[in-house]
Amino acid sequence: MKVSIPAFLSRAEEIAAEEPAYRAGHDGSDGWCDCIGLIIGAIRRAGGEWPGTHGSNYAARYETESLSGIGSAASLRIGEAVFKCREPGEKGYALPEKYRRGGGSCTGDLRDYYHVGVILSASPLRIRHMTSPKPMLDTAVGQWKYHGKLKRAGEEREDEGMGERIVLSGGNPDLPIRLRAGAGTDTRILREIPQGAGAELLEAGGEWDRVSCGGAAGYVQSRFVHRQGEEAAASDTVAVQREKLEKVYDEIGDWLGLRG
Repeated sequence: MKVSIPAFLSRAEEIAAEEPAYRAGHDGSDGWCDCIGLIIGAIRRAGGEWPGTHGSNYAARYETESLSGIGSAASLRIGEAVFKCREPGEKGYALPEKYRRGGGSCTGDLRDYYHVGVILSASPLRIRHMTSPKPMLDTAVGQWKYHGKLKRAGEEREDEGMGERIVLSGGNPDLPIRLRAGAGTDTRILREIPQGAGAELLEAGGEWDRVSCGGAAGYVQSRFVHRQGEEAAASDTVAVQREKLEKVYDEIGDWLGLRG
């Protein structure tokens, strides 16, 4: 079963927001995580499975489609896996024996894919990865050398991952709406969204909804989420309340300095 890319990326950021410590063989479910564990954990949290080996070399060979070299950041796509690797004989090369010639898992590719991350955003470039001592975010290609589409993260059906169309608005009309990595005001801010922006509702919650906007998936307070036909009423309410407030200022004066 594939999970949608917005759901996958949202769960990856959810794990990163929890700031697990680095430990090999863990997927973020117990306060510990390694690089491939970030991807495995995100897939599992999004409702998918990872039945194979817990390792970046396994992921590059068996869980990634169309693995190819990174020519430039322009070749990268949201939701893809990216890998750092070493060639045979290069310092630090430590490919497990099973992937070497004669090994049971050898595919003929002898590169050592020692580290993996995921593309959160292609423009601007944002690569989320788990390293010691905590989750990191890269904004340049740097040492990342290969990329490819994860087999378990993508739209399996035409309608999968396509949420209900919504509009984000409410509160102070002059302030942007914050898209967060988790359901809470103490979680990382992923981006600030202009009032009135269109988005997709991925998962409705109580006080927080999970949405996708501009290629990023995260959480916003439910009071800012308006379905078709609701956004006009919400905007009208804000305008009316602001008009009333302006009248109060006219009558008593803005002695607190709140106007504007």
